[in-house]
Amino acid sequence: MKINIIKAFGILLCRLKKYNPVTTGDINKFEFLFLKASYADKHWTPPKGLHENNESGLETAVRETLEETGINKDKYKLLNYQKTLKYNVKDKPKETTYYLAMLLNNEENVILSDEHTDYKWIGSHESDTYNLPESLADLLKEAEEFLNKEQL
Repeated sequence: MKINIIKAFGILLCRLKKYNPVTTGDINKFEFLFLKASYADKHWTPPKGLHENNESGLETAVRETLEETGINKDKYKLLNYQKTLKYNVKDKPKETTYYLAMLLNNEENVILSDEHTDYKWIGSHESDTYNLPESLADLLKEAEEFLNKEQL
């Protein structure tokens, strides 16, 4: 019996954080865009969604990011990092692949769709504040390590 796996794709959009490590003591240089789902009070994720028709995973991620945030692909640079998270939703297997991208202009406006009620730029150290599942918290840490290693 074949198990149908729900597959979703998204962009883990990051930006350089406005900070001063001398005055704040904050060593985290990057923030990641998270959206608050309209259907759940404490459900925060990067923009993502299910693929349509014959889209590639990346095409789905780009489309969903535009639909959910108003940010077009010419406003960010895709980086050479992606990760697939595997988990269950209502006892059904789901895989979400995130592609890491750097926002080109830190002041870019986020225009939410009706699927979301709020957005935040959060650092990897803020996972607990937003009740992120361990897999998403790990994704942020790993993405931040990649960004630091690439010296972006």
